[in-house]
Amino acid sequence: MTPANARLARLRGGIAPVEVGARGIESVARNTGCVRLRAIVIAGLTPTEIIKHVFGMQPDIMSPFAMTLSQAYERRLLDNGGSSLLTAYREKQMLTQLEVKVSSVANHAPGGSSFAQHQRVLETQRLVDLKLRGDPLAPNLILNPRLPLMLVGVTHPIELDYLVASDRDPFYRVGVIKSYADRGGKTDKSDIRAALREAAVGTLALGQHIVSRGGDQAFAGDRVDMVLRAPGSFIPRLFPANRAESELASLTRALSAAPADLDHVERLVPANTSFADRAVIDQLPNNYRSNCKEHCALWEHCRAQALSAGLPIILGDQASEQLAAAGSIARVIDLLDGSGRPPDNPAEASLASDLRAASALLDRIANG
Repeated sequence: MTPANARLARLRGGIAPVEVGARGIESVARNTGCVRLRAIVIAGLTPTEIIKHVFGMQPDIMSPFAMTLSQAYERRLLDNGGSSLLTAYREKQMLTQLEVKVSSVANHAPGGSSFAQHQRVLETQRLVDLKLRGDPLAPNLILNPRLPLMLVGVTHPIELDYLVASDRDPFYRVGVIKSYADRGGKTDKSDIRAALREAAVGTLALGQHIVSRGGDQAFAGDRVDMVLRAPGSFIPRLFPANRAESELASLTRALSAAPADLDHVERLVPANTSFADRAVIDQLPNNYRSNCKEHCALWEHCRAQALSAGLPIILGDQASEQLAAAGSIARVIDLLDGSGRPPDNPAEASLASDLRAASALLDRIANG
């Protein structure tokens, strides 16, 4: 066991590590201010594992129907040598009829053993290196590639849906498959952003690989592909070469935020304790937001802490921003009714004036 792995094992306190994957790392970028989420992910755990092993509860999971749909749709596109995916690229004229070189990394080394997983990393790197060298034998589609991503000195393996490049493309783009129904402008924008950011995690891993080969990380580009589902069917709808510049920027900011190294994570955990201790999880600084429910199994626990502390965020993001000067709901009430100490600063004084004006307006509306 390497020194870093031994340190991570101590932090986990007997909880078996899991692969947080691109989706887990993407979730960190959704809430860059949450030290709790970031530290858990760095240690090789997920909020779901914490809920199960530390809190002894069953976390919210995707409905069986949605999970079955998602898995079936992904199999539809990636099975049979990715023929359905290849067809989608041909229809968009992103690949020609002659660009049919497909490699399945999962078939090269199937199974969940450490040896098989390592072999998939090596095979992915070998295939990617073909493209880096300009080899005409480089695949046009690499299915289920697996790459390492270094996060604050800790390596996290990332399994992606696929990589794609035509023979004329200088390098691969990351592709992500989602079973969301494509409803045009009515498709949930947050789902789209999350999908693009998840693919961007793979772009970061590609960039790190290029650097390890002596190249420029920027060669990985800032474009990613996304495949959604036609409503009421399994027909793929391809959205190629989406610009993911903002998603890459948000990921880079998230991965460079504190805790920025393993030493910092260890300083968050008192001696002779670990993330297996509920008290440790409770004392890790969190940053509850109303959208935490979308990506973090700890959202109910964090909301309960915010409620106990009387934080305005429990009233919603907009209320939290408008009431930020007060710091707590109790202080908001003090400023509204004039009880307690007077405003501490101009910001509180302005908030007190706005609250009273809004209260008077509401009273006139309610009482005529």
